[in-house]
Amino acid sequence: MYYQLINFGNEEFYAYPNKSLFWKRLNTLIVSDLHIGKSISYARNKQFLPPYDTKEILDKLFACLDKIKPSNLIIVGDLLHDVFSTLSLNDQDLKNLSQYMNNTDFIWINGNHDKKIKIEGFKNFTNYKIDKFLFTHIPIETSSFQICGHYHPKIKISHRGKTIFKTSFVHNEKIFILPSFGILTGGLDINSKQISDVLGKKNLSIYPVGQDKVYKL
Repeated sequence: MYYQLINFGNEEFYAYPNKSLFWKRLNTLIVSDLHIGKSISYARNKQFLPPYDTKEILDKLFACLDKIKPSNLIIVGDLLHDVFSTLSLNDQDLKNLSQYMNNTDFIWINGNHDKKIKIEGFKNFTNYKIDKFLFTHIPIETSSFQICGHYHPKIKISHRGKTIFKTSFVHNEKIFILPSFGILTGGLDINSKQISDVLGKKNLSIYPVGQDKVYKL
């Protein structure tokens, strides 16, 4: 699995095609917007999605933890899709999570989808700061460098007469937005007003995610 080296805030981060970000100096893995249990939440409203998202997301997360063996896992919001999503976590899922927590601190920044939801073993925060970096779900006014989620950024790429959208990591000088780690989450165009209002339109560093590699535009 090929990573892309990203320099942000004079620190080196490694972006992986599984849409995780690794801060090697502090042995910290960062992911965003898993939206676990989205299918079960939608089913309650008679909107039926393939009911495998929780297993696929957890399998991907556990594989990442097995490979990197981080000291910390920071989830920058929307671990769960909503309060009903906890119903998609079975006893074995909770047992597996607990086992990984023996070696890794799970730091959960609450997002707009999972406010006030608790899971035993997770450390919950509204924002979480390490050195000059603030981890938050949605960017706030601050002088710190921010690493966040929420927007599920993607970029439109035209090649040989075809146009495709690729999930992307993106940052300006102060704010870094992670792609969604989830399965059924969709995304927003980096050129959309919502993202432009946060990052602006100039001097952006954009890293589209391929199947086995993260690229740099």
